[in-house]
Amino acid sequence: MTFIKVMGFSVVLLAFYAVYAQLLPQVEPDRSAPVEASTDGLDMAGMIALGEMLFHGKGTCTLCHNDLGRAPDLLQTDLAASFPERLADPRYSGVSAGKTGAKAVEGYILESMRAPSAYVVAGFGKKGTDDTVSPMPVVDAAPIGLSSVEMNALAAFLQDRAGFDPTVPLPSADDTPVAQTPDAGAGPAPLLTSGQDIVDEYGCAACHDLNGSGADIGPSLYGIGKRMDRAQLIEAVIDPNATIAPGFEPGFMPSDFGDRMRGAELLTLAQFLLELPDTAPALPDPSALPVATTVTEVIDNYGCAGCHDLEGSGAEVGPRLNGLGARLSPDGIRTAILDPNASIAEGFEAGLMPDDFAQQMADSEIDLIVDYLVNLPE
Repeated sequence: MTFIKVMGFSVVLLAFYAVYAQLLPQVEPDRSAPVEASTDGLDMAGMIALGEMLFHGKGTCTLCHNDLGRAPDLLQTDLAASFPERLADPRYSGVSAGKTGAKAVEGYILESMRAPSAYVVAGFGKKGTDDTVSPMPVVDAAPIGLSSVEMNALAAFLQDRAGFDPTVPLPSADDTPVAQTPDAGAGPAPLLTSGQDIVDEYGCAACHDLNGSGADIGPSLYGIGKRMDRAQLIEAVIDPNATIAPGFEPGFMPSDFGDRMRGAELLTLAQFLLELPDTAPALPDPSALPVATTVTEVIDNYGCAGCHDLEGSGAEVGPRLNGLGARLSPDGIRTAILDPNASIAEGFEAGLMPDDFAQQMADSEIDLIVDYLVNLPE
């Protein structure tokens, strides 16, 4: 008799969740598998259009840059007026400080994506930091992971909105292809059946500490299974302002996830979160990674093109590296890598370049990048 009761209860419980999943919104957003599209031959109008697509999509910009007050609303702000004001702000000492014009705005935008704490707009810093630390994640790292071409496209989009002629470099066939979403007519979006896929699709790690993101716009989700049950988790997703975690403010989490997720996905996400460990897993030890054997691997592994104009990245956080061999000796280049604050290039600030490459890089990797930079043409 006990066995029958247990089986009966299990059937009723499964039936409840099946019905509950169908009662939840069943909207099917377009999540067809993205395709890799070459950016070779993309003109500036195409870059602007790509930037707008990224702003609303992969870049997750609208999660914070909206009318909820968590970051400046870039779609409503008068960018033609605000960009010059920020460049002239005495608090700003970045790559475009004191400069004017479209190129200065480009440098400011790209710097804000790669080093968001270099300058924080007043009133939008992390609490208790006096607007010196930005809550914005670095967009060319996990979880967003934009390429140089994609960041340039975003800069072109914002420059265009501000009334400037975009100044970013156009991509070439050698640049990394850009993921583009197929046309809406490609068919219904497949149901996401993995909690990790749902987290990636909806950008959860951009605001919550997940997958090593370290984000703290919202509370960490590790150990949430000890703080909330399944029903509370589902409510937190559907109605995020119903209960606010201590130390956080209402209005920061989008309130439309209940409309965008299918019921089955919501249940899968809840189960995924309930099973998270109490603390974030330890990140891989960089010293355990294979030693790079080509200069391309060195540039990719240590993010050189993210701050320096290298391989067409157009970055301006640090000085341009083309022709560096005419300005510095091999030993001078080596010193600039291992002790970057010993001598600062004119027009740039100290403290922006990591000072631990001596610990991170193998001697052979340093030799590769030094030899490459010595011979890099102007």
